[in-house]
Amino acid sequence: MRKLLTALAALCFLAGCGSPSVKSDMSGYEGFEDTEHVFYDMSVKDAAEAMDKGKTFAVYFGFAKCPWCIAVLPILNETAKEAGLTVGYVDTRKDPSWQSNIDIDDYDLFTERFGEYLDYDDNGILHLYTPHVFFIRDGKTVFEHSGSLEGHIAYEREMSQEEKEELREIYRQGFQAMK
Repeated sequence: MRKLLTALAALCFLAGCGSPSVKSDMSGYEGFEDTEHVFYDMSVKDAAEAMDKGKTFAVYFGFAKCPWCIAVLPILNETAKEAGLTVGYVDTRKDPSWQSNIDIDDYDLFTERFGEYLDYDDNGILHLYTPHVFFIRDGKTVFEHSGSLEGHIAYEREMSQEEKEELREIYRQGFQAMK
């Protein structure tokens, strides 16, 4: 039965409905234990190809040791589940040689597709700061959110319940924009 469901999910993804093909390993995220999470493996190239095909999907860029990523991941997961959707995951530290988010494979393709949503770093380079979630409808970015919340310093404190709800509402807006 599990093999059949996996095959159906892969077919659905290829057909453009945005279901996962390979579930992401999120075990490196401290405190995140949801084995039925919504995240599936995606690369920059996968995202670009899906956009070229006019697909609708959400993609999250982050990594397991990023304090802000650790803080937002459960909220993004819960909100995606509420919406009945999955989220592509680009691990920006998948390769141990990647020491910066700009080291990911196909970073030039990434900036071509998402550069208008990025900030320049101190060296004048468009820089991907994580976590960053893009909500894409029919191949176009319709909503995006970077970081957690203004004023939240993840390595100093956890988000309050009020802040978590504010972030959840931001993600709800993103998923709603995909409809």
